[in-house]
Amino acid sequence: MYDVLTVADAILKIAAQQGKTLTPMQLVKLTYIAHGWSLGLRGRDLFRNRIEAWRYGPVIPDLYHATKVYGRSPIPINALGNIDEIRVSPEDKQFLEEVLAKYGHLSGISLSYITHQAGTPWTQVYKPDVSDQEIPDDLIAHHYRDLANAARQHGRV
Repeated sequence: MYDVLTVADAILKIAAQQGKTLTPMQLVKLTYIAHGWSLGLRGRDLFRNRIEAWRYGPVIPDLYHATKVYGRSPIPINALGNIDEIRVSPEDKQFLEEVLAKYGHLSGISLSYITHQAGTPWTQVYKPDVSDQEIPDDLIAHHYRDLANAARQHGRV
């Protein structure tokens, strides 16, 4: 398991290798989605940083605050780490590559839509009048296991 900034840094670098750039919104949502699929498919988390239900979907505050300075602009490749190497295991790198292959072409708005559809962990936790509501990993794991099981039944995994 890693710190969320290590995972996000790997996602940025993998995206760059694929010729893509990512905005802060895309990076936060892709990191959340990767964490969810890791919990659901592999039974293990990618990071233990807190995830919260904010107005526009799930947010990892540590990552949000580290990247918000870029606004809607692409994040520079070394913004989260000054070294060029990807600092996750080869297995985790491959997993992140698969997540990016499936979701990396989507805009931040599209990713946000995916993460707060009806029945998602965000919809179960979010309360408009309450800030800083945590989305627990067990709720995220349950949701992504259900998605994986549904995909298997339809031959998509």
